[in-house]
This record gives sequence, C-alpha cells and structure tokens, in this order.
Amino acid sequence: MTQERFLKRKIIINNLTDLQPDYEPGTLVLTNSQAVVDECESRHLPVAAYEEEGSKPIKCSQVLMDVDEIEDDDFENIYRRCAGIPWDIAFTERCFIREFGMADLDALFELYSEPHMTDYMEPLFEYQEEKQYEENYIEYIYKLYGFGIWLIFDRFTGKLIGRAGIEVRESCDRENQAEMGFAIASSRWKQGLAYEVCSKIMELARDEYGLTSLIARCDPENVASRHLLEKLGFVIAGYETDGDCRYFREIL
Repeated sequence: MTQERFLKRKIIINNLTDLQPDYEPGTLVLTNSQAVVDECESRHLPVAAYEEEGSKPIKCSQVLMDVDEIEDDDFENIYRRCAGIPWDIAFTERCFIREFGMADLDALFELYSEPHMTDYMEPLFEYQEEKQYEENYIEYIYKLYGFGIWLIFDRFTGKLIGRAGIEVRESCDRENQAEMGFAIASSRWKQGLAYEVCSKIMELARDEYGLTSLIARCDPENVASRHLLEKLGFVIAGYETDGDCRYFREIL
C-alpha cells in the first residue's frame, strides 16, 4: 500500500460572493470569514479558518494559526478531517497503520469473526450499535486527541489484519500517559506482527504525541500477550479491579 494524497489544491476565499457553486474533489477552502465558513459547512465543502492577530474568533472545526508555517502533510490531514477521510498513521516493514473509517466496518466484523479473536477481549457490538460507536469514536476520540485505536493492514495485500493504538483512559494515572492496546488476526499469529506494530506505536507515542509513559492490560491467562509486553519492555505493576494484569513502561 502506498500513501494516497487526497488534497489537490488550497484556495483562499474571504468574500462570500467569491465562493463558486461547486469545486472539484480535493479542494480545501481557507478563509478568515465566518460567513464563508458557514456557507462551506452548509454545502459540506472542506473549509479551514485562519485567524489574524486582533481579528474576531471564528467558529470552525478547523482553525489555523500561522498558516504560512503549516506543512503540506498537515494540510493533507486537515483536508481529510474536513472530508471524513481517515488519517494515515505510519508504515512498518510489513504493515500499514491508519485510522478507522466507516467504510472499514464490514472488514472489522470479518476480522473479529476469526477463531479465538475474542477469547481475551470484548466482541464488537451488534452491527448498528457498533456503527454508531465507531462514528462517535471518530468524532470524539480521533478529532479530540489525534490518536486512538487504529487499524492494521498488510502493507502488500491491503487486507485488514488487526487493530492497535493508544488511548487516554480512566486507567491512566499519570500526566502524558496512555494505554496501549493491540489485537492481530488469529490467522496471522506467531509472525511477529504485534511486536513490529507495537514497537512503532511506542515510538509514535513518544516522538509524535509527547507521551512519557504507557500502560497496558491483559488477562492473566493470555500468555502470548504477557510475553509480548515483556518483550516490549513493560513490567507488571499490579492488577486492575477486573483482574487484568496491569503493565507499565516509561518511554522517555
């Protein structure tokens, strides 16, 4: 799999009368006008507001500061947020990590239908309930934190082969801490994929998201996950109220 670029062009429009009836896919409107923001949002046109010193605050889902210093990759992600396209997160030697998108829902159910996938973790909700849950997750986790539980794809076939990521949860008891979770398709167990992906996620947690420690949890009988966490440098730090083992690692 290769990284696809969805953003084709950026246009600055600060007067409502300059807004055209429609634009080709891949267009991001930049504006300092609340009226332009409101009109674009009513038409579902990707729009980001930029505020200038001394200007009145603009209500927009994407508000930019220092526009001239924003990198192309950041504009790509801004466009994707506006257009509802999942962010690409990272590549490893054999895997591609990206956010969940609603088009992935059927593949997610297929993943969870593999034998033994839910031996040590909760199954998905019923289809419509899971759909609502994932819509809320995109809106309130990905958009708020910029990270979460992601999808893992085989880099060469494009097939969904797992989930992994980091979340700020109630179990976190330090600043700049998140909980790491992971699940690899049972058909791909014993290939070192979980170690490969989690190693990359730990690197991202430190270097991209400024986290200083991670926790993880697993069923005491899940020997494979316990061995993986120890291989990743985690140490057991006690037990959760539900009986799960609690693991900890600093990532400074």
